Amino acid sequence: NEKIVAKLVSDYLPFIATENLMMAAVKRGGDRQQIHEIIREASMDATARMKNGEPWDLVAALAAVPAFGMTAEEIRAELQPERYTGRSAEQVAAFVKKCRVLTGGAAREAAEELAL
Repeated sequence: NEKIVAKLVSDYLPFIATENLMMAAVKRGGDRQQIHEIIREASMDATARMKNGEPWDLVAALAAVPAFGMTAEEIRAELQPERYTGRSAEQVAAFVKKCRVLTGGAAREAAEELAL
């Protein structure tokens, strides 16, 4: 279900992107140690809320700290999911290539549809 996946990505991507967010905040003039501590505190608070079944918004928590130096909009601009997929596209392409070799013949055309 694409809507569920989009919601989960939206909720958890800020945690995955904290190092990139820290670097973006430092580029805007923030002190690395101070930014790191802001992220740590906000992440721990968000995690505690999550574990208690409460709503959480890590982006809003970070943006609410003036020393972080980024607005919620600036933070969200850094949260492009495709920037956090690592080598998965290469790994899938290599796997599909191996599958095509194994299928051969008439099944080969059907296997080519695997490369979405």
